[in-house]
Amino acid sequence: MILAQAFSRFAFDLDGVVWKGDRPIAGAPDTIRTLRDAGKRVAFVTNNSSETAETYAKKLAEMGAGGSPDEVVSSADATARLLERAVPGLRGRLAYVVGGEGLLNAVASVGARIASGEESKDASLVVVGWDRGLTFDKLRLATLAVRAGATFVASNTDATYPAQEGLWPGAGAIVAALRTSTGVEPLVAGKPDPGIFQVARDRLGGSPALVVGDRVETDIMAAHAAGWPAALVLSGASGVPELAAAPAWPDFVLGRLTDVLEDRPHPQVRPAAGPDLPHIATMLHHGGLTAGAARERVGRTMVAETDRKPIATASWERPDGIGLLRSVAVAPEFRRAGAGTIIVAATLKRMIEEGVAEVYLVTEHAERFFAACGFKTI
Repeated sequence: MILAQAFSRFAFDLDGVVWKGDRPIAGAPDTIRTLRDAGKRVAFVTNNSSETAETYAKKLAEMGAGGSPDEVVSSADATARLLERAVPGLRGRLAYVVGGEGLLNAVASVGARIASGEESKDASLVVVGWDRGLTFDKLRLATLAVRAGATFVASNTDATYPAQEGLWPGAGAIVAALRTSTGVEPLVAGKPDPGIFQVARDRLGGSPALVVGDRVETDIMAAHAAGWPAALVLSGASGVPELAAAPAWPDFVLGRLTDVLEDRPHPQVRPAAGPDLPHIATMLHHGGLTAGAARERVGRTMVAETDRKPIATASWERPDGIGLLRSVAVAPEFRRAGAGTIIVAATLKRMIEEGVAEVYLVTEHAERFFAACGFKTI
């Protein structure tokens, strides 16, 4: 299945999907340009409220993806929408903003008066987003205002930000600091709230669109809440461990954005049953693994199937209460197409649901694959 052919509209997250920091993720700009050339409608829906739509559009264009400000929807837009809906007497209220230019402009656009300096502690509204210029004084002023009764609003609660060198603290880390210092839970505007996709729908000229994001707890959850299909890319904040522990499962799992152009299997995952045993045995045999205990482990086995045929399998055991992942195999014609990653994540998810807290495995020839799935050599 080629996702680029299956959908006519796409809603892409930016950080971790299109770029990391100031560097494009390999192939992402070319993929977006290819979709544009094919007549697809695209929008960019990001929880990062720090920049303006114009800045994001310029960055996309400089990377070769093309783009215009009206294609960009950020959590700053969602914040403005939330403020208009949920905060009475908004026009003229003194608002203290901890965030970048995008969030400052959004708050000002709905009529609030932006506080500066020491007057900030008297603000009746505190709005928080990702702020690379965060200081102790900003936290101090925001804390004083919220503790004095100011309405506390967060553009998003993403704990981390996927940068080129790894994960940085995200807006959620700043929100957590203020939550701790004030004891107040904020109103949250961005994903996973689906309202941001209502704005995106207007930009896309209709819905649904395929949402492509790098976080299950925000991108995928928001898409599902909006009734839109969702694909998780493993190029950003989420990897196999995060997918396994997530509260939802995406419709599609991709290595990176370029996979939307490829003819790849997008298998459904389910517990194995007796009729699957011949397929399981064949896959284990082709993988150089023994199939002698497959029947007795069928109740602790998962399969990934496409066109009602199993194409990947994995099992587990619980010796002495410790989880042991074993018998991971993929049909030869589906190797290097993501099926192995999906079956490992799904099996780990089932193990977590069964109460397994630690998972081990033994491998002689697949160290790199399992390392990419989050396992560490001991």
